[in-house]
Amino acid sequence: MFSLREEALAEYRILDVRMPPTVDYQQDIEWICRSFGFLEPRDKKKTAARIFRLLLEAAKEDKGYTSNELAKKIGLTRGTVVHHLNLMIKRGLVIYHENQYKLRGRSLRSTIREIERDIGRVFENLDKVAATIDETLGLHDREIAH
Repeated sequence: MFSLREEALAEYRILDVRMPPTVDYQQDIEWICRSFGFLEPRDKKKTAARIFRLLLEAAKEDKGYTSNELAKKIGLTRGTVVHHLNLMIKRGLVIYHENQYKLRGRSLRSTIREIERDIGRVFENLDKVAATIDETLGLHDREIAH
C-alpha cells in the first residue's frame, strides 16, 4: 500500500528570477542559487552561494569537500554548512559521495541537464497517473463533436 506520508525523493524548486544583464562570475553563481531557491534575501552573507562556488571550483579537479572543510574555508559552523548542503542535495545540484560533498555532474551545465531530465520524469509520471484518473472519471481533453 502506498503511503501518503512517503518521503519525497527530491524537492525541485525553480524560480523565474531575472537573469543578470552582464556576464559576471559571482553574480551568475548567485543567480543560479536564487533560481534553485536556496539563496534567500535573508542570507546576507550569501552563504549558500559561497558554498556552491567552492563546490563548483572543486569540480574542476573532480574533487569535493567534507562539511568540516567547507565550514573552515568559509568560517561558519558545520551545522550551518550542512543545512545549506542538504538543501542543495534536495534540489539535485549536489551529491554526498565517499564522505564528500560534490557537484552532481562533471560540470554545472551537465548537472542542470540531469535535473531537467529528473523533472521531465516527474511530469511523465504525473501525466500517466492523470490519464488513468481522467479515464476512470470519463474526463476528456476536448469535447467530442456530435
